[in-house]
This record gives sequence, structure tokens and C-alpha cells, in this order.
Amino acid sequence: VRALAQRSAEAAKEIKALISASGAEVAQGVELVAETGRALGTIAEQVNEMDGLVAEIAASAQEQASGLGQVNQAVNQMDQVTQQNAAMVEQTTAAAANLKTEAEHLAELVGRFRTGAEGGMVRELKAYGGPPPALEAQRARLRAVVNGPAAEEWTEF
Repeated sequence: VRALAQRSAEAAKEIKALISASGAEVAQGVELVAETGRALGTIAEQVNEMDGLVAEIAASAQEQASGLGQVNQAVNQMDQVTQQNAAMVEQTTAAAANLKTEAEHLAELVGRFRTGAEGGMVRELKAYGGPPPALEAQRARLRAVVNGPAAEEWTEF
């Protein structure tokens, strides 16, 4: 019986040691779980901070997209104005060339007049006692040349 009691006492000691060791390991596990909980809390805070930063980045990207849209619209307007200016320059150049041609033609027509006491037109006016009807027709044609596209009708004055 003594040996049995001694083995029981030793088994009880071993069980007590195992229970103590299990308690220590459970306490250590509880500490690890608490530490893991704190780490997960820190991770959750950092995830929330990152979410806020991502939201700010998205808002900034939206503002930049809006700004780029406005810049694009301004560039398109500038392009339209540039094209209009180019068309107006082209029209002005064509009008200047046309005006030059008409001015040269008018200079040619005016160059046919003779001035002075012995000039041909003055002599004709004196001879007829006033401008002849043909001269009035020529004056009308000259006004048409100066005022409009009738210059093509003139071959001689």
C-alpha cells in the first residue's frame, strides 16, 4: 500500500507540475492573444489611415481630371480662334490681292487721261461745249469699277 501511495503522490506531483506548466502556458497564450489583439488594432488603425489617404488621392485625382478638362476646353477654344484667325488672314490676303489688281487696273485707266491745256479730254469737252453722252457712260463705268466687281467688263476706257 505504501508503494501505491508513493506512486499516487508522485503522480499527483506530476499532475500538479503539468497543471502548473499548463497554467503558465495558458497565461503565456493569453498574453500572446492580447498582444495579437493589440497588433490587429494597430493594423486596423493603419488601414483606416490608408483608407483616408486613398480617399484624398482619389479626390485629388478627380480635381486634376476636372482641371485637365478645363485646360483641354481652353486649348480647343484657342484652336478654333486660331483657325478663324487663319481664315481671316487668308481672306484679307485675297482681298488685298484683289484690291491690288483693281488699283493697278484703275491706275491704267487713269493713266490714259491727259491733263493740261492741250489734253485730249479737255479739248473734247471744249469742242462739244460740255461732256458728251459717251463720256457720261464712261464715267458710270469708271464708278462701277471703283465701287464693285464690274472691272472685268472694262477692256478700254
